[in-house]
Amino acid sequence: MQLSKTEILLLEQVAKGNKSIKSLATALNVKERRIYVIINNLTKKSFINRINGIIETKEALHIKLFLQVLIEYPNLAPAISDSGIPILTALLKSSTIEEISKETGFKKTIIYTKLGEARKRSIVRKTHTRYSLNEKIWAKLIDFLMELDKYESMTDARIPASSTIYYKKNKEIIFASKEETNAEKTAFSAYEKYGIKLLTVKNYYYLPKKTLTKEDVLRHSLYIVEKEKDIRNLIFIALFYAKFKNEFKIKHEILMNISAVLAKGKIKGYPNYQEIKDRAEVYGIKV
Repeated sequence: MQLSKTEILLLEQVAKGNKSIKSLATALNVKERRIYVIINNLTKKSFINRINGIIETKEALHIKLFLQVLIEYPNLAPAISDSGIPILTALLKSSTIEEISKETGFKKTIIYTKLGEARKRSIVRKTHTRYSLNEKIWAKLIDFLMELDKYESMTDARIPASSTIYYKKNKEIIFASKEETNAEKTAFSAYEKYGIKLLTVKNYYYLPKKTLTKEDVLRHSLYIVEKEKDIRNLIFIALFYAKFKNEFKIKHEILMNISAVLAKGKIKGYPNYQEIKDRAEVYGIKV
């Protein structure tokens, strides 16, 4: 989630009790039509509702925590606006600049700038090449970031509310839904394109829509099995991997274990060789 400086300043005013369009325009020293634009943006980001001209924040825990932080610690906007919140969220675990960039998709120059603002306020500490959050001073901010991270991992405005999310990073999302959805079919739902037709109770999708490679489809399958280690799904991956393994360059523990099973080894929690072989014969796959 990203919030602009003006969006943060408006939320700070709302947290202080300023909830009318006119009073917000006066407090922020902007025209009322600008307030309407900001409110519209925050409504789309599921932060607020406007009822009869009065602004009310939503009841989600991460929003309540965020408002508390804004009240207790003014002048946070330079550190948390725009790329600030995603960068700080990436620091819920100690990370290097390279790791933050990989996690968030932001360029290193942007990350250095935001970390500089955060370090001015002692939000972030640096130890050698690694950065971490200062939990002694900023415990409430960390609580907000943790709750936001949990919320964002389970919800997305682009997909049906009943969907299960398996992976979400930057604009990418892999999810399952029983509803037909305007998204790219992936993982087990895409195996049919490659001669492995499966009957599943839900469809697996990827956004944003694009043409996926076999490696993409396999990688997305692994994300799903990391969350739901179902024996049937492990068999499906084994079939797909066995059929095209000479084309894959992915290194992953699950694939290493499947390779061991295909070599007639036994791995706890994985299907045995005969189970995979019996299913492979249905599709004419040699294992």
